[in-house]
Amino acid sequence: MPLYRCTCPPDTFDDTQRQGIARAITAIHCELTGAPPTFVHVQFFEEPARPGRTPVVLHGGIRAGRDGDLVGTLIERCCSAVTELAGVPRADISMRTSETNASWVFEGGRVFPEPGGEEAWLAAGH
Repeated sequence: MPLYRCTCPPDTFDDTQRQGIARAITAIHCELTGAPPTFVHVQFFEEPARPGRTPVVLHGGIRAGRDGDLVGTLIERCCSAVTELAGVPRADISMRTSETNASWVFEGGRVFPEPGGEEAWLAAGH
């Protein structure tokens, strides 16, 4: 947690682009939320393009309690990163987020900390 998924048609991104996108999404999330990079997971899935749907779909599963402006900035910056790193037109990218209560998530066998509680959670050896 947080978990970002990028779904796109086969061969949309090469390995270098995937790596760059994953690093960018991780950096964006950490910069905006203060979460450490080890918390962030980025996955890529390929599926055929569907009529009426943007080719590249990003989904960010984040902890509940984030400010709406922060989430809007997160979405815009993640989409912009895909455009910059892979040349995908912005109109071909959509993104949404969903929120999960931290207490519903386990990371490393421990209940995940609430937003802002990362340092104490890590200091306690989690």
